[in-house]
Amino acid sequence: MNEDAKKLVRGLKDLSPLFGVVPEEVVARRSPEVQILGVSSPDCEGDSLFLNTFFASQLLLSEKACSLVSVLSRCSKNLPREGEVSPELFGEHLQRYSLYWDELRDLVGGASSGKSGGVLQSRDIFLDFEYRHLLHFEGAICLLDKWVLLLKPNAESLTEGYKMMKVGHSLNPQLEFCIVLEGRAEEAKGEMLFKRFSDFTMRYLDIQLGWLGWMDLADPARHFSSALHVEPLRFRSWDPKPSLQKFVLAHWVESLEKKMAVGISEGGSR
Repeated sequence: MNEDAKKLVRGLKDLSPLFGVVPEEVVARRSPEVQILGVSSPDCEGDSLFLNTFFASQLLLSEKACSLVSVLSRCSKNLPREGEVSPELFGEHLQRYSLYWDELRDLVGGASSGKSGGVLQSRDIFLDFEYRHLLHFEGAICLLDKWVLLLKPNAESLTEGYKMMKVGHSLNPQLEFCIVLEGRAEEAKGEMLFKRFSDFTMRYLDIQLGWLGWMDLADPARHFSSALHVEPLRFRSWDPKPSLQKFVLAHWVESLEKKMAVGISEGGSR
């Protein structure tokens, strides 16, 4: 700093002590790592809950919350009672919440704020819905960050998967798609099929697919085999997809968690 500049600084300090205050470093608040995923299959009609629960169990991390939200039709046989939103425990660290399609539409559409007090925590949410029921609220696709499609390695299943991706991409251009093949792991065959299918979707839909490997539904002991890779499903801090509707759903889940915690606390103090 030259002599004239030093004199100017000393002069400003003499005029007001404010010019002598060193500004505090501003610490940027880190956004919560909220991610919403879905798992569907054109060949496993009615198995959405099982598939989403399975992948949620694979993605569970002790330092990050993971929740399952089931969207149900009002004609479903397995419905919560009117106004009942208590979570169900699916394993030690996974809780399931249920709501109707019209309730989801109202929630993310602004009819209900769905917010809770405090700072929203990071979490993964698996949105469990049957693809055929999407006509109740197509906007549900806009909530998803990643959509996992479980397909069989044959032309019919791949064609149906392509149709689902075409619909999803038209509703949510930012949506990521990941492919899992059903059956006994055949790495060479799977990689070949995936490459051809990925090239096709890139050419006609401009979609870059993610490869997750194989899942053998016929052999439960092999579900957890090394042939299935879930790392591509984890949240990427360098590629966030901000969405107000997504955070509204996360606030809704968190508010129910807090209500449950209060109920447990009050019950234990009696």
